[in-house]
Amino acid sequence: MKKYLNFILLMLPLFLMAACVEEYSLQEVPPSEEEADFSFEPTEESDNILQFTASNDFFIMNWDLGNGSAGTGQTVTGTYPTAGTYTVSLTVFNAGGSVTMSKEIVIAETDPLLLDKPLYNLLTGGVEATEGKTWKVDASRQGHFGLGPNPSQAGDFPEWYEAQPNEKAGSGMYTDRYTFYLADFAFDMETDGLVYLNAAQGTNFPGSFDPGVGDLSAPYEAPEGLKWSMAEPEDSYPELTISQGGFLGYFAGGRTYQIITIEENEILLRFVDQANTEFAWYIRLIPEDYVPEEETPEPEPEPVDPGTLSLQSLIGDGSKAWKLKPVAGAFGVGPAPGSDEFYPNGEDISEARACLFNDRFIFNEDGTYAYDPVDDIYGEAYMGVEEGCQPVANLAGTAGEAWGAGTHDFSFTEATETENARITVTGTGAFIALPKAFNGGEYQSGPPADDRAVTYEVIGYTNEEGVEELTITIDISDSGSVFWTFVLIPDNQ
Repeated sequence: MKKYLNFILLMLPLFLMAACVEEYSLQEVPPSEEEADFSFEPTEESDNILQFTASNDFFIMNWDLGNGSAGTGQTVTGTYPTAGTYTVSLTVFNAGGSVTMSKEIVIAETDPLLLDKPLYNLLTGGVEATEGKTWKVDASRQGHFGLGPNPSQAGDFPEWYEAQPNEKAGSGMYTDRYTFYLADFAFDMETDGLVYLNAAQGTNFPGSFDPGVGDLSAPYEAPEGLKWSMAEPEDSYPELTISQGGFLGYFAGGRTYQIITIEENEILLRFVDQANTEFAWYIRLIPEDYVPEEETPEPEPEPVDPGTLSLQSLIGDGSKAWKLKPVAGAFGVGPAPGSDEFYPNGEDISEARACLFNDRFIFNEDGTYAYDPVDDIYGEAYMGVEEGCQPVANLAGTAGEAWGAGTHDFSFTEATETENARITVTGTGAFIALPKAFNGGEYQSGPPADDRAVTYEVIGYTNEEGVEELTITIDISDSGSVFWTFVLIPDNQ
């Protein structure tokens, strides 16, 4: 009996191990098509607004509503203003995989009330515009085509590059026409034989060639029967999508455009470069028959009295620390020195980004300059960290480590009758207020350039009754079109 007992005790761990191996090797079965089934019914508001309900609940449930819109969750609502047949699909996921169920939805009649939307009317001209509304690229004005970072760092505008008037003549961009119809959401693209495209898309267009203005042009005739659709996601810009074979202005691989602004005579669109998703392109359209008024040059701003900032004012008794002033306008980007029109446009961000406003920028009489982040930083992707206030220690081991605390050199150029004073900081990772900005550009990723010198122009200085304030600016466009501006005060003020 003892021998049998010993044998059972010896074999028991092996049985348990086998059970564990068998359990571990089991795979969850993917969902079946029947499990992805769904039903739908009209809402009380309109027979053309349908509520879709999935028969089962899954952790991930993605809907394609067949009208250019998408949704998630067990219940979604789709709007179908015009009569027609739409294919609605539900894709569900579990640990074993996914499956998609699709159904055709027939909308019997057009509901004119659902078509009477300001966004649709501005784009198409409305129900009465039976010939649709035709748009073209706004070639005659600066900024009709441009490039910026994705995601935008300082507001949705082409902060890296803005095309000059008619800069892309001969590319095909300016001769193309785009007509939107409210009826059946139809779209026509007339190319006049040529289209303009990103160089990375050349292999998709036979006969593409260098038009002499950058990137590529190609012979192309758009297909008939194109459609447009509009999605209006919460907390984001409306999204205009053109069906396969059509696009607007400049082809960068995609056909979905964020509508940044839309007015009767102007649309500004933003779209992501599909070959490099860190880039976002911008196109400005105007109606075909619209002639923009000649832009009257804005009067030169009254020169800001930069005061009498001296080296002694900058370094104090031998060492002086400055910090950002916690008010609106103390940290911003705009089209001119001192402006924060592009970002944050009058908003006081000193509480939301408190870790920026406690940084210390220290100038010493021996010509050294020190940056003290006071234990925390406002991190962004180009620094190699996630966005937001965080411990400066998070920079350790990243490509942006050199933007942490450090000592560099500085020089000071006094003002003359014709030029403002200038402050230059020099060193790997040297900056004042914002690491990403340098003369003529912005970093998109670390590390910072070795021993780079960054020069800031002094556009304002006051010191009255013990209240001192220093305003500096830097042109990141190298063309006088985009400036970062910072207002500093002494750390002990």
